[in-house]
Order: sequence, then structure tokens, then C-alpha cells
Amino acid sequence: MIKDPSANGAGPSGPSRPSPYDLLAPAGVTPWTSHKDMQDVSFELLARHLMTSVTQQAWDELRGVRRRLLVDLLLYDVDLAAELPLATADVDRALAAEPDPLPAAAAHRPDDLIDLIRFDV
Repeated sequence: MIKDPSANGAGPSGPSRPSPYDLLAPAGVTPWTSHKDMQDVSFELLARHLMTSVTQQAWDELRGVRRRLLVDLLLYDVDLAAELPLATADVDRALAAEPDPLPAAAAHRPDDLIDLIRFDV
């Protein structure tokens, strides 16, 4: 995947706002900044007199894991039509490398497995 060059430009619904990574770049923030380091970015913003309501919001978006994952997901343009056949071929190759499953006659019935379950009381 590569960064979508149109992510910060005008979209069908009008101009979009810059990525939180772009807003925090002067403080040294990149998509490769660790989560631990991201927690301390506010200190760097304050030290460089870059803490504004806009950079505060950008930092808020990136310091939580769930919100950061969403931001990261939206950073990349994925062409599903091109990627899906490749992913399907990879899965097919991986499945072909696996041994054949047990024949139905050799498969274990749930009653056969009950002896393998142990409950500690």
C-alpha cells in the first residue's frame, strides 16, 4: 500500500482537512511513530509553541489506538479490484499446501472428544 495522494486534496464532497500526521509533522510525527512516543507528542508541541486547537485535535486522533487505526486505514487507497484476486490466489496457495483433511469416517465425533476435556474443580 502507498499513501493516497488525493487523501488531502479536494474530494467529491469538497475540500478535506489535512491528515493528523501532516498537522503533527513539525513535531516529528509520522505513521511510524510508536504508540509510546505518540503519548508524549503534546510536550513537543508545547515546547515548539505548536499546540493549537487543530494540533490538539490531531494529537487526540492519534493517541488512542482505535482512532489511530482508523486514521491509518484512511491514509491508504486500496484498489480492491486489483488486490482481491492476488489475495485469493495467496489463500488458495496456502490451502493447497495443507494436507488433506481427514476423511469423514476418520473424523472425530463430539462424543469421542468428551474424554479429552478436563474440568478442574
